[in-house]
Amino acid sequence: MAIYVAEVNGRGLAAFDAADETAADAFVDDEAFRANLIVLEHDGAPLWDGTTDVLVREAFPEELDVWETCRARASLPDTGGDRDGHVVYLVEVVDPAGRRLPGRTAIA
Repeated sequence: MAIYVAEVNGRGLAAFDAADETAADAFVDDEAFRANLIVLEHDGAPLWDGTTDVLVREAFPEELDVWETCRARASLPDTGGDRDGHVVYLVEVVDPAGRRLPGRTAIA
């Protein structure tokens, strides 16, 4: 597995694991993932406007470190989480209810 990043306008938004670039592209094209990018906000605006290209690239070393740290935290025995299939938002996000989710949060 490699770690990839969904990027919009030069800003890495979310890091995730995928078997290869084809699988990473499919993940980013998934309707549910894109819906999250539209619903979640950063600095008062949606992460994605619904039209700008969402690019996929391999994670930079610092993004990989963030993903691994969040994955390890989310995979502690008391969480019951597995070690694969996590999305880590690389920016601070706010959910539709206005709750601030900390940046670098692992979402299974």
